Amino acid sequence: MASMARSATMLEPSKNSPVDRLQWFAGDRDALELYERLVFIAHAWDDLIDQDKPVNVNELMGNLLLHLPSNPCYRRFEFEMRTLFWTGIVGYMAANLMEKSKDDHKLELAHYLRYSVINVVCFLIAALNGLERGAEILAEAAPMLVPERLADYVKEHSNED
Repeated sequence: MASMARSATMLEPSKNSPVDRLQWFAGDRDALELYERLVFIAHAWDDLIDQDKPVNVNELMGNLLLHLPSNPCYRRFEFEMRTLFWTGIVGYMAANLMEKSKDDHKLELAHYLRYSVINVVCFLIAALNGLERGAEILAEAAPMLVPERLADYVKEHSNED
């Protein structure tokens, strides 16, 4: 898991986070492990599509085929998360298509859609903490879950060749 944590940056909170990641998941270590593995998978997928960083395919396959399906939190919420995985996958795929348009509105929407997988994290936070506490945690965690600012994303993709 150490190499996975080093690979994960898109959804990884800073060390100065006022909310401990384990608290995000009401102390459920299996949920935290699930989150960290999903972060690794999301990064690996993005790196494979963008072809901008090497991907440890063996680690990716181990996460997809062994570690996720055997995680107790995954098994507990598998049915609910599958729907969110569908939306995350189609959202990410649409975002990649929209990025090519250079249209500002489509780029703004693409930024949102790229992070559709965050809904899995939102679900887990709410399911494990309840709505009220889940909303409080998410309000603090969201900037760490989506560190890339919209303006920076639009500028980066507007200027690509």
